[in-house]
Amino acid sequence: MNRIKTIESEIFELNQPNEVEYFRFHKRRYERFESFLSLNFPVDSRYEKLKALDIGSHYLHSSTIMSEMDFEVDGMDVSVFWDMDFVKNRGSKFGITPIVENDLAKMPEFQSVHDTYDLIVFTEIFEHITFNPIQLWKTIYQILKPGGKIYISTPNSLALASWVRNFKHLITLQSVGITVDDIISKVTYGHHWKEYSAQEIKTYFATLSDDFQITINPYHYKEHKLKPPHLAFKVLSRLGNLTQKFAEELEVIVELKEKKFWKKELSEY
Repeated sequence: MNRIKTIESEIFELNQPNEVEYFRFHKRRYERFESFLSLNFPVDSRYEKLKALDIGSHYLHSSTIMSEMDFEVDGMDVSVFWDMDFVKNRGSKFGITPIVENDLAKMPEFQSVHDTYDLIVFTEIFEHITFNPIQLWKTIYQILKPGGKIYISTPNSLALASWVRNFKHLITLQSVGITVDDIISKVTYGHHWKEYSAQEIKTYFATLSDDFQITINPYHYKEHKLKPPHLAFKVLSRLGNLTQKFAEELEVIVELKEKKFWKKELSEY
């Protein structure tokens, strides 16, 4: 995990409070991502550099890991992240090409790009999509090479603690779905409007194209210490993580075996 140590040293040296907190929370997820890269794209077996696109590159944590593993990396995010000086400096330091894209629904920066990327990374973004995603995924299909992979991590809608909490809210007539407190208290371009089960994700990509081959691995990366506050939630989370069906997170690997037919077009208003 030497690449994780590289980005960890970079983060703690800069000591940006929000970034430090985010990295500590997600560190085990980054370790899993590095393991995925090592297994699927070993450096010593390549004849040339592979090209990766990190959609929602944020603080460039995943982008830096890929750069350290000898990928040519494009980091794409909204301007609010690429306008941060420390993100710009990190991109320059690790050779990450900045792509500022404020319209994820249409991705106009990529309209003339075809068969370019070996890997597209889409971590902790899937659950935030609040628009019809057909054009987004059609563009990703267009820019991904045949044989390329999409790496997705996203919360599992069947996570035991979340399922029990949502059921409690329903039977006590408090709410259905995302709560008012979640909406008001968080600063984000899109809340967790829709979390998915493994079966829903399979249906999702099968609806778009039969060329996608889906592998889904339930897992977890959050550390739940069994002490207040929210002790019941933590206990339920731990119990759910002992299973496959009710684990907190889903690792989704979408392989584009070939490009034969795109099935779904965006309807007109």
